[in-house]
Amino acid sequence: MLHRARPRAAVLRHARGDAGSTPIEFLFLATAGIVCGAAICFVAIRAKAKFDAFVAGRPAPPLLPDFTIPWATIGFAAGAVALGALITVVVVAVRAVSQARQAERRRRAALETRHDRVLEDLGARLVVDLAHRLLDELELVEALTAAQDARTGDDDHYRAAVRTLEAQWKSATADLTPTRTA
Repeated sequence: MLHRARPRAAVLRHARGDAGSTPIEFLFLATAGIVCGAAICFVAIRAKAKFDAFVAGRPAPPLLPDFTIPWATIGFAAGAVALGALITVVVVAVRAVSQARQAERRRRAALETRHDRVLEDLGARLVVDLAHRLLDELELVEALTAAQDARTGDDDHYRAAVRTLEAQWKSATADLTPTRTA
């Protein structure tokens, strides 16, 4: 069975926040914007300090001040960021799977509606046309049986059976439509 791969943007476009109003992409972009903005401000402030020292003829301050590296804090922060990224990926994946299941249920309901419509039209035609000429057509009866059997099975087989049933129904009713004579 071949599935078309959904683009990543389509998956993220449908992933919403808990209230359903804030797209996940906005949260990603806002966080990235804040981090990049802070880095640019830091570099700009340090560059201005170096330039002022150069103009005044003083030695330039180091880019980063001398301090000991708090590895425990850095590790904790990196772990928190990694955990946040993992949770975000899991939430987006769960929502994508949920939306795919909902879309599949909608497609299945639409397919069952098409099948039921043909059955209702057939029943209405049988009530009106007491000659039951429709049931003499072997292909229509086979298509009805195949669609009914496939209804509880795989969606691909059911979709093909409903298409065949609709085609047989259209061909069977095309012969029965009265033509106007002038």
